[in-house]
Amino acid sequence: MKKLERKVFDEVYCRIRILVFFIVCSLVIAIAVLPFLVYNLTRSITKISNKSVHRLPTTIIPSHYRLYIDTSQLEQYIFQGTVDIDIQIKEIVNEIILNSVKLNITKIEFQHDDFNFTLNGSVTYYKDYEQAIIEFNQQLNPGNGRLYLSFNGKINDQLNGFYRTKAHNRIGVCTQFEPGYARQAFPCFDEPSFKANFTITIRAPKYLTTLSNMPVKLKYDDGNDTCIYEFDTTPVMSTYLVAYVIGHYDYIETRDSNGVLIRVYTPTGRKEQGVFALKTAAKMLPFFAEYFGIKYPLSKLDMIAIADFGSGAMENWGLVTYRETYLLVDAHTSTQKTKQDVALVVAHELAHQWFGNLVTMKWWNDLWLNEDNFASWIEFLAVDYVYPEYDVWTQFVSDTLATCMIPDALHNSHPIEMPIQRPTEIDEIFDDITYGKGSSVIRLIHAYIGGEAFRRGLANYLAEYAYKNTVTENLWSHLSKTSNRSHLSDILSTWTKQMGFPLLTVKQKQQGNNRLITIEQIRFLADGTKDDSLRWKIPINICTKSHPNESFYQLYLNGTKEQEFLLENISETDWIKLNLFSVGIYRVHYPQSMLEALTPGIDDRTLSPQDRFNIQADVYALARAGHIGYVDYLKLLRYAYKQEENLTVWKSILRQLTELSSIFDYAHFNNTKKLYRSYVCDLLSNIYNKLTWYPLSNESSQAIMLRSLILIQLGVNGDNKIYDEAHRRFKKLFISNNQENLIDPNIRPAVYLTVAKTGNQQIFDQLKSLYLKAETQEERLILLNSLCHFDDESLQNQALKFIWNTTVVRKQDHLTAFSSLASHNRRGCEICWTYMQENWNKIERTYGQHDSHLIHFIESIPALFASLERSDEVRKFYINHPNPLLDRPIKKALEQINIRRLVLERHEHSINQFLSG
Repeated sequence: MKKLERKVFDEVYCRIRILVFFIVCSLVIAIAVLPFLVYNLTRSITKISNKSVHRLPTTIIPSHYRLYIDTSQLEQYIFQGTVDIDIQIKEIVNEIILNSVKLNITKIEFQHDDFNFTLNGSVTYYKDYEQAIIEFNQQLNPGNGRLYLSFNGKINDQLNGFYRTKAHNRIGVCTQFEPGYARQAFPCFDEPSFKANFTITIRAPKYLTTLSNMPVKLKYDDGNDTCIYEFDTTPVMSTYLVAYVIGHYDYIETRDSNGVLIRVYTPTGRKEQGVFALKTAAKMLPFFAEYFGIKYPLSKLDMIAIADFGSGAMENWGLVTYRETYLLVDAHTSTQKTKQDVALVVAHELAHQWFGNLVTMKWWNDLWLNEDNFASWIEFLAVDYVYPEYDVWTQFVSDTLATCMIPDALHNSHPIEMPIQRPTEIDEIFDDITYGKGSSVIRLIHAYIGGEAFRRGLANYLAEYAYKNTVTENLWSHLSKTSNRSHLSDILSTWTKQMGFPLLTVKQKQQGNNRLITIEQIRFLADGTKDDSLRWKIPINICTKSHPNESFYQLYLNGTKEQEFLLENISETDWIKLNLFSVGIYRVHYPQSMLEALTPGIDDRTLSPQDRFNIQADVYALARAGHIGYVDYLKLLRYAYKQEENLTVWKSILRQLTELSSIFDYAHFNNTKKLYRSYVCDLLSNIYNKLTWYPLSNESSQAIMLRSLILIQLGVNGDNKIYDEAHRRFKKLFISNNQENLIDPNIRPAVYLTVAKTGNQQIFDQLKSLYLKAETQEERLILLNSLCHFDDESLQNQALKFIWNTTVVRKQDHLTAFSSLASHNRRGCEICWTYMQENWNKIERTYGQHDSHLIHFIESIPALFASLERSDEVRKFYINHPNPLLDRPIKKALEQINIRRLVLERHEHSINQFLSG
């Protein structure tokens, strides 16, 4: 019995010890973990709270700003100002919350319309939310009143907000307020839905030109070498559209057919370079007025070339600001491409005067209503109207559609419609998807419902929401009504609310005189992985050998994974092709037999340029993703495209061949790159023999631009004839200053890039001297790009140093040149990557932590690598330099590195064998 009792006791004691041990451990863990739980809970609560407070409350609505800006101390880069804001209070409050950042508010007063006395307020700044909380010692009752604020600030040296510019040692200032930078210039309700009128007064040095959105109402000398400019009151508009510019400018002017005064402001002494843009705007403004059924709402339109400008252009109402290269055209030295680019950008910004300015998105998640839903699409319509010889609609597929499909095929893409919590996040989606995919969706809608129904729907939409804010569904509603297609929103939402696009795999079977085709959809991913979770509703137009340039069959894939369609009355010898004119946003995977049947239609150009474009573009994308071999693509080019003559098709082919060449910088076989260059030169031999170096009489604008592209590719791929001729022309340039020795503007890039590639110190110095003497920004950019294309490593390091010399290279051009150096070859990329890692803090300070330039640095440089080791470096770099703005760009860069690595692993051996044969 005692042994049994002892055993029972031992078991109980053991269990007690285990229980005590468990309790003690639990307490220790709880004590250790509790602070983290509390911290994370607090962070979660804070995040929830943040989401509710970073947006301005709607209890107070502004209606009119009286803004005074004093720039009399411009040379010291400081300004003062006052703003009186008429507001409507909708419920009892004791504080007014508005946006203010980097401003010092020095005086606050408020007067309610129902009372004669004035309240003084105090201010607290919430830096994280870029808000100023103005508090009063008594409640503010519902009703109307006026808020008076005095403030001062610095004119910054970045490319947003109220910032400084400099050209030829002449100082100026400019504004760039989209998306949320007006708050850096004056305290305001800086969200697009808080529309108001603005009466702006500016004090500025009398020797400078001073402009704002509206015409000058009154100008007078205040006796201190400054003038006071009082401008007319603006229409109701959002704060991001407010603009003022002060500097040294000349101008030319005209009136359009509706009597609107149009002026182009240029740097002093360069008025003639504004003529092309002025004539273009004078034709386009009435075109838009007629198309929309609404006259341009202002009495004047100013377009001005800014020396330092971060983006391409900005649609400020009545005062459109441009980077010089997108407004100025030199009749003697500008290229045809520059003329086309200027026409497209002018059209884009003028379209915004209605779509974006007159009718504005309610919040930034509908940004695409501004940028793509319309402006990025109709710019092509307007240019086609004014310059039909440019054939821009054909170029749309290579310049816009193809460009957006590359990032949209990544796992880390984003939908067109994307939730935005704060304006600083908007820079992340000013990208090819927001611009390119959005405008491609509009092109799809336009083709689907027809041009007239589309135009009437837009006109009705603009008429209903003029001077108001809107959301995407409002537009869909109007287009549905005019087209009598109630399901339109269901179709479009699959394209705007989902990221990515589908891959359609096609199978066919002949049944007598009919063709049974099966179409299966799955999301297309650039790395070849499968994602079967998304479905799209897809209108599909099909052409045939008998009807190659018309939609002979219209199909509708209704969102199911797989559908069958019976095409009647189609013979066994008749080929079929999906996606007529490349209107659809999808890839097509044909079986080899269908692709081979299409080859004669490519070779003899029976198929349209848009269709020839997308056949090879789809095959390339499929090879890149590992669905087929790259040799299939190279064979297709050799046998079907060697006789190609169209600019659009060649743009796409050359872009893809350039990417493959860049990947071969990391080739495992020593001779792969050399063999590949020979292949490219052979492929281009026919088109070169047709174009040569010399322009033909009355040749098209497309032929002019194509010649440049072909010569550049032959030059950088080592064609001996191109090398010799480029060097001959370059040497002749330095023989004397004789005008006969000047190089044709359209082939200058080809000459400069060819002589640079294998050039020596002398050629580098000659190009640099040309850059320093260049009179136009267009010419400087061509030369800057050339300075970044030397193979010699020591010259690449000299180029790097030159790029970041702020006395000779403008801040807006650093990134362009830096990316050019990185993309030239593997060594250039390594030099740039090292510089980025060592100088990232400096780069962030230069542009600002929330500036989109940072995104482009990440997506342009490390994304060019092709190894796991480099992927690890990029990850470590981001760990050491965290920035929420770069979360997605870093992931995209890592994806691109992996895809490029997989291309080599999957395809280099077979490509090398093919090229060696």
